[in-house]
Amino acid sequence: MSATDLQRSAGAKGVLVIYTGGTIGSRPRDPDPDSPQIVVPWAELLAGTPELQQVPFRIDCFEGIPPLDSCNVGPFEWSGMAECIRDNYDDYDGFVILHGTDTMVYTACALSFMLRELGKPVIITGAQRSALVSIRNDATQNLLTALEIANPLASNLPVVPEVCIFFGGKLLRGNRAVKLDTVGYEAYDTPNLPPLGTAGDRIVINERLVRPLPERGRRFNVRTRLDTHVLPIFVSPGIQDTDIAASQLATEGLKAAVVLSFGSGNIPTREEFLDHFRKARGERDVILTDVSQCPRGPVELGIYETSAELLEAGFISAADITVEAAQCKLMALLGDPDATVEDVEWNFQRSLAGEQSVSLYVTVFGDRSGGELTPDAPQMRVRGVAVSGAFDATRVERALIRLRRARVEAAGNGGNAATEAIGFRAFLNLDEDARPDEDDPSFGGHFTKWPMERDGVVMFDVTSAFRSTVRTGERMSFTLIVDGPEEAPDRPNGVLTWQAAELAVYVRESDV
Repeated sequence: MSATDLQRSAGAKGVLVIYTGGTIGSRPRDPDPDSPQIVVPWAELLAGTPELQQVPFRIDCFEGIPPLDSCNVGPFEWSGMAECIRDNYDDYDGFVILHGTDTMVYTACALSFMLRELGKPVIITGAQRSALVSIRNDATQNLLTALEIANPLASNLPVVPEVCIFFGGKLLRGNRAVKLDTVGYEAYDTPNLPPLGTAGDRIVINERLVRPLPERGRRFNVRTRLDTHVLPIFVSPGIQDTDIAASQLATEGLKAAVVLSFGSGNIPTREEFLDHFRKARGERDVILTDVSQCPRGPVELGIYETSAELLEAGFISAADITVEAAQCKLMALLGDPDATVEDVEWNFQRSLAGEQSVSLYVTVFGDRSGGELTPDAPQMRVRGVAVSGAFDATRVERALIRLRRARVEAAGNGGNAATEAIGFRAFLNLDEDARPDEDDPSFGGHFTKWPMERDGVVMFDVTSAFRSTVRTGERMSFTLIVDGPEEAPDRPNGVLTWQAAELAVYVRESDV
């Protein structure tokens, strides 16, 4: 048996190509090379790419989705691709989707949430210039390399059990990708994640970054139901002076908004502007997600005063997710007919398919978790609840006690008391009759807070104590103490009131 025969045997199932059109399968309509391009059938593309005859494994093609300009590819076609992979999953080692470049990222994002417990490569590729147009093209290498990655048995490569984009020499996680160039051969990148692999004279897979295979006993399954009542709202300076956001939020049937904010998650905080969002969330159950306009870095609600107000208005954080991934993730989550608004919000803040670097797990302490600290009653314990989620404590980046609709005020000490910082201490799992001991690992730390003119979010970072003493699923209580002049003689007496408490735990999903 020859080496080629051995390779064919190793990858005997081969690869199924799902052909949806795009530049990679286009040629000029007329002999005039400048005439409009049309998508040709797979047989013509195969004949025009003789290099495919040298591929040492079986290549089949599914043409059940009519070739389209990718701007016309959407949820209907995504479902068709997902169903095709489902129906042929056991018959092939992997799948390659040929796709136009304009909406390739959206397709990759959507499929990453639709194809669950995926254990085989699904590689999406295309081209900026077709091999049917010019010998100077990126189509041939993109296609050949995608086929090799999709058949790891024949190519002797690690399995990449993800929906990926291969383009311009880089293998990218599909739901992290963005399109950066309309004509360049390196058109895509993942700003918040290094490439999963590169292709030069050989293909190199960064196994440390690749998502693991499904756990034993978990079986591949597909969710094709998507809800498209999701709207991006682009925030720009001056939008607060218009009715644009109000009219968008009032869109008939709207279920979720992807709000494209400044920097780490900030938007204008004029009261009447924020009221549009408060009403959308409070009165119409519209889910409000905060996604940064910046290609790199996360949204961190509560870091600045403006974004803390967004927490109170009902926004949820999108970490470092892309706009395309946020849109498709909401479509997929809302497609569950049994999911509540709270279910969607909970799952949106978690990484489901590697689409974000950090997951946020929020534990609500319940309706009776409000309280008040005063000079006469300076200590209060909030009854414990089970910590939500399942994660490794060593991956906890931050654990915050968040007090909702809270206010810090000075109780008075004369002079400039109203403008001086007030001291607090926090403890985790401190019994009511126990003496606060700052040497105990459950000590959350000393904090200073300025008096507030209006209600907002007050946060205490208890990361060190949480990592040291708390496990997921266990009950956790917390105790807050306001320090009077006896403990902090240079500070005034303080008052802290709040209506509800929650624990927000940020967990890093990888070592990158």
